[in-house]
Amino acid sequence: MRRPHQIAVGVFATWVLLLAPSEAAAQAQDSTDGTPEVLSGEKPQENGFKIGPGRLHLYITEELEYNSAAVILPTSSAPGAPFAIDGEMILHTRPGVNLEIDGDNNSFGLSGDVDYLWYTGWITPGDSYASRLDAAADLHGSFNKNGVIGFNIGDTFSRSANTYTPSIPVGVISLYNQARLEVPIRPGGGALEIVPHVAYGVELFSQYSGVAPGDPACADPTSPCNPANLSQYNYQDLTSGLDVRLKFLPQTAFLFTSSYDARFYSNTTVNPDASELKLQVGLAGLITTKLAVIFKVGWAQGFGTGHLSTVIGQAEVTWHATELASLSVGFLRDVYPVSGNGSYIDDRPYINGKVFLGGRLSLSLTAAYDFFDFAQGDPTTPTASRNDTQLSANLLCEYQVLRWFIVGAGFLVAHHTSTDTLDTLNYTQWQPYVQVTFTY
Repeated sequence: MRRPHQIAVGVFATWVLLLAPSEAAAQAQDSTDGTPEVLSGEKPQENGFKIGPGRLHLYITEELEYNSAAVILPTSSAPGAPFAIDGEMILHTRPGVNLEIDGDNNSFGLSGDVDYLWYTGWITPGDSYASRLDAAADLHGSFNKNGVIGFNIGDTFSRSANTYTPSIPVGVISLYNQARLEVPIRPGGGALEIVPHVAYGVELFSQYSGVAPGDPACADPTSPCNPANLSQYNYQDLTSGLDVRLKFLPQTAFLFTSSYDARFYSNTTVNPDASELKLQVGLAGLITTKLAVIFKVGWAQGFGTGHLSTVIGQAEVTWHATELASLSVGFLRDVYPVSGNGSYIDDRPYINGKVFLGGRLSLSLTAAYDFFDFAQGDPTTPTASRNDTQLSANLLCEYQVLRWFIVGAGFLVAHHTSTDTLDTLNYTQWQPYVQVTFTY
């Protein structure tokens, strides 16, 4: 919703739809005239290994992208030298798996990939040392969905340059994991659902990509590429709360959500203490057969030396033009603890659209504008204020040539500005890319 990594999540979710298309899309593909399967009178077989009511898909993606902010390089070897952001052509090799098992009372899903990024050196010679291995995985399960007491689990893992922390500059490598647990309680047939939940997350930061190991400029304790200046922002996060959903129409519900987000740091000197208690009420669901809405409003009460307290909420309208096309427009205002600055408010208008045409062609667009208002500025000058803005957009087109062969192209852009004058907080990142995916 609000951070650079979510653009990548949107891309991943879109092509997963290609690997596991809806029933309508599958029917459209099966009825395509002129294919060898149709001419022979045989129904095309589905991809994947059959596992109970679900299928396991294996795939490998080759992607070539140009990233205008691929490497962070010191302009000289002198301690404290300024840094420059340079571009590069990067080749991704990304094998992965996708498994979805959806039973009547239990469901389980697992998706994940590893991604080797080879910095080719075609644009910035000699930067192959920036090549790295990224990874992502998501696990979710819902058990006893029709019972009075259910049990939901989830875990999200990632290693990439897309952090969950907007206060940290571009180029940082983030290692993130969050485990989640929910226990839905459904007294009286399921119209009322009470959901206590808890989540534990941790994010660890490592050295800027593109900085040569042992570079003299990074020996300066004040240098942003000094590894110690990144690990000091490492954190642990514990979130717990209670949600209530009351259905008063077949597909519409009254919502009450609550959460307490507590942030813990090993280095409390540069990370102001902040935690947030958030309470919201609202509605969610279909108001017509084509329109769905989310409307929530509430209050965030902060605690600690770097806290913020303010009104929060979300308003979103989704138009389901067809079963295979939708458009969402919304606005989000929320508060989160954050490394180095205590906490921040995110005001975010956004738009998401996707369409699946002819059973083969997929188009998607995600765009957002974030205004980040931080409780505190530079940790070395706690009285200073800091505001950032980020405009991000991603356009993706994919075409399923064969059941096992998908081609795609996209364009991702992020423009970040900050009242902090650090170069790596003021940049424009362009990422045009092409990709091919082989899947079973």
